[in-house]
Amino acid sequence: MFVYYLESSKGWKWEKSSIVHREKLIKLQDYGKKHPKEIKEVNGVRFCCSNKFLIGRGGDGTRVYVGLGKDGYERAVKRFPSDACACVAEQEKRVLNELNATQSNHVVRYWFLDDENDNEWLFLILDLCEETLINYVNRSSLEDLGKNVQTIIQQVLKGLADLHRNPKPVLHRDLKPSNILRDVRGNWLLADFGISRILTTGDSSHLSEQRGTEDWRAVESYPRNGMPDDGVVRYKKESDIQVAGIVAFYVVTKGEHPFGKKRYRLGNLLDGNPVGLSILKDLVLKDLLSWMLSHDPDERPSAQEALKHPYFQPEKKQFEMLCKVGNQPEIKTGNVKSEVVRKLNCNPKDWRSLANPDVLKYLSTDSRKGKTFHYKPSWTDCLRLMRNVKQHWHDRLRPRPEIFYLVGDPQEYFLALLPNLPVQIHRIVRLCDWKERPDLREYFI
Repeated sequence: MFVYYLESSKGWKWEKSSIVHREKLIKLQDYGKKHPKEIKEVNGVRFCCSNKFLIGRGGDGTRVYVGLGKDGYERAVKRFPSDACACVAEQEKRVLNELNATQSNHVVRYWFLDDENDNEWLFLILDLCEETLINYVNRSSLEDLGKNVQTIIQQVLKGLADLHRNPKPVLHRDLKPSNILRDVRGNWLLADFGISRILTTGDSSHLSEQRGTEDWRAVESYPRNGMPDDGVVRYKKESDIQVAGIVAFYVVTKGEHPFGKKRYRLGNLLDGNPVGLSILKDLVLKDLLSWMLSHDPDERPSAQEALKHPYFQPEKKQFEMLCKVGNQPEIKTGNVKSEVVRKLNCNPKDWRSLANPDVLKYLSTDSRKGKTFHYKPSWTDCLRLMRNVKQHWHDRLRPRPEIFYLVGDPQEYFLALLPNLPVQIHRIVRLCDWKERPDLREYFI
């Protein structure tokens, strides 16, 4: 129901949560007492369409205001011009009512759409969030962004993983920093689903005219040579993934674009040339973003696969993955017919040169049998040593020599010695059918 709120505003209940918008909410209550005729109510949420209470602007005249429900909870009221945005508002309502959205912890929460009681405007009621990602990036230092970028990327991907889930996947199609919101608990939520699409069973893509926002579109969202002249483009789940990679780069670099300066950006995107990646010092993050930004959609990960990348995994999982790969039959035998073995051993560096010789000898010795095994310089042998040490570390005879305690935890020892090995192994294995093996699936799929 939509009405002007005429009765006294005394006694408004308010469960105070927001920090960023608290001053506006205080003013809203005070304003309601002094100017009750200017307060509106939609489905039990009171608000005022004045710039005093404005917290966001969108295209086609869309505005967002703070609101307060009769239940005391803070809301955001998104106002659409009915003549231009009726379909957009209805589509956003439809998407946000899908199970993929309602069951996600990383999609903004929908409450109500009033599309009947005002000739000029439609009102969409959502949970109130603190700020957009663009505001967060603008006010944060590079150092702070570096500390928090992993959480931001992870939560964006979790939101996409929820949306992309079968049997009715949702394509966002307008992912960008202004459509990613931080709530009062610090969670990052996907928002603004006006041009999103729900795929029907069996469909893997959506054909439409080019939509979305310049600089935040996937390469396949641009008409190319050989495509029909009608401008129809194909949008896929993987399109959201490439744009998520662009967003991630934007965060970690405080506003830069992975495809370079504005003048050359579109050309680099169409050519598959993410020139900006060269500035990243974190090789693990660089590998993840390179994967997400792949020119060919079929070479990009799903959101779920991206979340399995070593960038997001605790050290325990990373080390487990190395040992499980080291336990594969082809690794045990050094089978040169295996593509994985060949790729692993094409690295000419002798891994043994990185270890303390005494430590290496101790790790290579079976103390129960009194036998020292000779591990070769190949990286397959390196993985075998890791697997064997992990398997038998606590079986070593007591009293244990000082060198046992010098190694300490084998997981910590090997990951400190070879910090980039997990991502190198992940890159090799994810490109082959090994990732489908029952004992490896959990680290890749």
